Amino acid sequence: MTAPSRTPRGPRGRGPVAALVVTLLLVGAGLLPCAGYAADDGGRRRPMVFMSGLQGPGAVEVIQAVNQAGVCLNTLYYELPEDAPDNLETIRAAIAEAAAANLHVIVGLPTRLGAAYPITTRNRQYVGAVTSWLDAVVGGLAGTEGISAWATDHSLERDIIYSDEDLRAFLLERHGSLGAINASWGADYRSLQAITREDARKRDQDQTHGVGRASIDVAEYQRSAFRDVMALWAREIRRLDAETPLMTGRISLYRSLTAIPDEYDIVQPHLPPDVLEPDTQTHNVQGVEVARMAGRFDVIPWLRIPLPPSDAYRDNALYDWVIEAGLRGAVGVGLEDWSRIANTTAWRNNTFTNVLSALAQAPFVGEQPQPTGAVIYEPYAGGYEFFGTPAWGFIKDFLVRDLAELASGYRLGSIFGGFDYLTMDDVAGADLSEYSVIFLPTCLSVPPDAADALQSYVERGGALFADLGLGMYQSRSWSPTDSPLAVLLGIAGAMEPADRFGTFLAGETHPAFPSVMRGMQAQGDFVPSEGVSRSTGHISQRTFEGAATERRGHAFQGPSWFVRLSSSAIPLATQSVRFDEERNPYFLGLTVSSIGGGLGVYAPFSAWSWWPPDGPLHAAVHCDLLARRARYRLLSGRLVEPAVGLSGSDDWLHLFRRAGEGSVDVLAGAADHRAYLGATAAFSATDRTAGGARTGIARLRIDLPGRTMRHCEAIPVRLRPATGECQARVSFYAAGLVMLEVGGTGSVWGRKQRGSPERFHDGAATAIRITIDDGLYPVEPGSTHQVTLIEGRDRSNAMMVTADHRGRLDFWLTTAGGRVEVSPAEG
Repeated sequence: MTAPSRTPRGPRGRGPVAALVVTLLLVGAGLLPCAGYAADDGGRRRPMVFMSGLQGPGAVEVIQAVNQAGVCLNTLYYELPEDAPDNLETIRAAIAEAAAANLHVIVGLPTRLGAAYPITTRNRQYVGAVTSWLDAVVGGLAGTEGISAWATDHSLERDIIYSDEDLRAFLLERHGSLGAINASWGADYRSLQAITREDARKRDQDQTHGVGRASIDVAEYQRSAFRDVMALWAREIRRLDAETPLMTGRISLYRSLTAIPDEYDIVQPHLPPDVLEPDTQTHNVQGVEVARMAGRFDVIPWLRIPLPPSDAYRDNALYDWVIEAGLRGAVGVGLEDWSRIANTTAWRNNTFTNVLSALAQAPFVGEQPQPTGAVIYEPYAGGYEFFGTPAWGFIKDFLVRDLAELASGYRLGSIFGGFDYLTMDDVAGADLSEYSVIFLPTCLSVPPDAADALQSYVERGGALFADLGLGMYQSRSWSPTDSPLAVLLGIAGAMEPADRFGTFLAGETHPAFPSVMRGMQAQGDFVPSEGVSRSTGHISQRTFEGAATERRGHAFQGPSWFVRLSSSAIPLATQSVRFDEERNPYFLGLTVSSIGGGLGVYAPFSAWSWWPPDGPLHAAVHCDLLARRARYRLLSGRLVEPAVGLSGSDDWLHLFRRAGEGSVDVLAGAADHRAYLGATAAFSATDRTAGGARTGIARLRIDLPGRTMRHCEAIPVRLRPATGECQARVSFYAAGLVMLEVGGTGSVWGRKQRGSPERFHDGAATAIRITIDDGLYPVEPGSTHQVTLIEGRDRSNAMMVTADHRGRLDFWLTTAGGRVEVSPAEG
């Protein structure tokens, strides 16, 4: 929403912000020039960049001082006090002042309401207070010019009140009766009052990991309690204002990102590296991917401003954090916060210099990423505990790190881009067809409709990679044999589990895994004699016992099963083999089941907790899975390339060079023969599918200087060489002209000799079919266009081409190297 430009009356009074206005105006000249971001963002919501705590008297003047040389902060985040109903005129004036300065305004709503009542939708007093407060505030402010979004309160999940009484009400809604609860849990409660959260957890102590159906029901109660409060606020706000975008406040636990109601438009993850995983390279950017939920939401992450003596301050990491967020699809960033830098000129200058430099890279341009790999996120296993609260899952003391390590291990993405995250509730209604692989780490619940969708996905050529616990809730058992997807994964039987640690060795080959060679061994980071601590003092410590002399890392640890395979499956990599009384082999390791063109990969242990991506076998298995339907592939010798980040969609490729210099090469499976702005594209006549059709894959070469970002957009200009290959560089693509340099087989781009212009040279004459569809350069059916081929200084050939009934230009030319210009015919 564009902020209106009328002149309002400013708010009255003075405060600490106003006292700093003069100071900022004086130091503003020392900041680097502000770089504005594109007005047309090419498919994403218009970006919002703001600094929390920068509100009140004088805040607009501070922002204007920051923006002296251009737009840096374009949004005011105005958090309302609880007594807002008594101060609506002052609030309107503040919003009007910001709107007159062409600022977006996010209005933050205090959802706690003084915590006068338990924060739960099952408390009528709280629900009534919410409704009354919103009637006064949102009802009173709705339609006020300048409001760009409403936002609920910060870290609300930490204030939800859980009670045994509410748990019992939830269980009755979920199961229908006390008898059904007893049947589900294997319990014999004689009254509902006997059910408590503590007793439910104790009931599962004899289960694998101490987790069973009762524990999962309690976890789902906690998730629903948070979701219901968020839904209450969304419903009441939408009742009063159905048009203005709705944002969450800061979400400070990964697990809460799985419980955001669909009524919200924008999610704000707040996952600082000095509290959660200590990631100063990307600021836990995996949270942006989780929050997007495969495109259900837009995302604006909050970034912690680094200060001395932090290495992140010295390395100007804030610049990288903004770009990393944009690379994963964020539509802006929030900076935390003004009070940290308000009184120190050097810190303010450093902060805004980094933000301005990052915005100059246009990190929020182009379409949202469409990753090739997906992760199903079931929020049960906690991963780690931070300040006594599990961040990844709702089951306390269930510290399996499967999902947490998979997400953080790929926080830089892979050579194929990042991941989409979905909850199991999303699966049945999602289009899974374009994912190369779907990972299911510790997915304890697989409802029948989700199981059907995953079965259909594999039967149509998709690939699943699951591990221990798959569908345990439905099967009432941790045994792999009982999983709803056991047949799909090729599991015919299983022995009783053992608590083990170890690694595994590739002993078989499979045509779907060309990178996996016999003898490759998994490398892990579980060391029995060492304690586990990967954070900065906030993680609960846990020490694993074992031989003090055991120092070698292992790829898995914990409950593990030996499985007997069906005829459709093979043991790809094995740690150990056991035999039953009939000498049937049971394998512990990675198994692969072939279902037509699809695959099911299974690990009868927690696959990702201790098996990091930098190991050769991990890279080989995951690379072959991710490559199956990849839109883009960075050509690199690593699966996770720390020097270059990548994301993309059908029409856009985004790259960020974190380190080093020079060009990069990318295979564009999404090219469909199209040329890309900002890249040299090579097309081959010999790249064919198994059925003999051209793949349309282009090999892109992109110049990528150090710490810069590049956005390459595919345009509707397609090239198909008759034989050999051809190359193209788009020089100009606009409404009145298409201009591209074209080279034939074997051509090289550059200067043939010193002083000569850059062009394709030393190629062989190649016949090339070029088609141009309607786009920014308009092609109306029946319209006539002039096509000119310029070769060297003196050779120029022109022809007239008429668009067909589809609005497509279709012509052939033969060249070893030259410039093609297309423009509307005069008259």
